[in-house]
Amino acid sequence: MKYIGGIITAYIVLLVLDIIQSRNHKRTQSIKKFTIRTITDVSFICAIGALFVLVVFIWGFWSEPENFCSKRYLMIIIPFSIIWFGVTFFGMIAPLKGVWEIKVEEDNITVIKMFIFRRHWKISDISYCKMKRGGMNVYVNGRKKKAFFVDGMTDHFDNFIKRMEKEGKEIIIPEPKEKN
Repeated sequence: MKYIGGIITAYIVLLVLDIIQSRNHKRTQSIKKFTIRTITDVSFICAIGALFVLVVFIWGFWSEPENFCSKRYLMIIIPFSIIWFGVTFFGMIAPLKGVWEIKVEEDNITVIKMFIFRRHWKISDISYCKMKRGGMNVYVNGRKKKAFFVDGMTDHFDNFIKRMEKEGKEIIIPEPKEKN
């Protein structure tokens, strides 16, 4: 029961942090200075998913505690819950500042992943961008390997496209495949 109580406490704290974050997040029309970050809807969807599974676990424990606590069920429930709550936890913290974001300030681009991994580029170093399903790959200095990916469902994705067009960077849009 302590396990379930700890999970509930962690998700309540994350929900409060997400609400605070959504109130502080500002939408800008500027193409010179903006931050691309995951939308807060992702955190709410993950919170609902985590609470749904938690309610199912509590209901299963109360309705049949002897079956729920048997070795056979625990071998399924514990790995499933660790994976499920891990994924929903990362989904809930994704919109927080510094977890995953791309900062564009004048000619500088900073990509931040998990608070500590930072990469810096100049917009003038960008060779071209290639639209993919769900976003855009950005290639720097003529390399074949992508430098970073900009998710299409994030805030300010359209600002990034406008900035690339303004700077004269090529945006490659693949042609749709024909269905037979």
